[in-house]
Amino acid sequence: MSSKIRCISVGLLSTNCYIASSDDTFLAVIDPGDNAERILSALEKEPTHIILTHCHFDHIGALKELLERFPEAKLAVGEKENTDPDAIAKTAIGILGSFFYKRGYDQLLSGLRKPDILLKDGDTIGPFEVLHTPGHTSGSICLYDKAGKNLISGDTLFRHSYGRTDLGGSDEQMDESLRRLLSLDPDTKVYPGHGEFTTIGEERSFFF
Repeated sequence: MSSKIRCISVGLLSTNCYIASSDDTFLAVIDPGDNAERILSALEKEPTHIILTHCHFDHIGALKELLERFPEAKLAVGEKENTDPDAIAKTAIGILGSFFYKRGYDQLLSGLRKPDILLKDGDTIGPFEVLHTPGHTSGSICLYDKAGKNLISGDTLFRHSYGRTDLGGSDEQMDESLRRLLSLDPDTKVYPGHGEFTTIGEERSFFF
């Protein structure tokens, strides 16, 4: 069982939202960052899961609308991620501050309900193995489809770059997480939280 992945660029920061499926029993929206209607129009049927690689504002902007539209979908988040709206709002202040308050930040975060599934390192969800990859945030996760050689990397690994560590993570943890990801099969295609797709092989050559 391997994954089929579709990317939709959403929001002011061009977040990569993914629709991933494997069979008739699994259809996930991953990181619904904004533009709910665009995401909804790309769905051919109701999702079984909504998965967050982490809870920064640019990855959850359409969460409220999706949960209202699909109340039966299971919300899955890394077990060590901070899902408290007040804490996330403080992070947002440090990034773009008053701009997001003008958008009504409380409304944006009101879609954060208690997760239905807390994902641990090594868990499986659909075709994916959960990899706990702290660094960008303490609870960041990646989703690894070994059979299909696909990795949804959130804001941990980008093409020729990686996520900021001053928004709830650490340099030391990021270094460990990157080394873990770069040890995967070099043919693995990487679907990052922002920017172009890449491969583990390409990033291994770039970093090392």
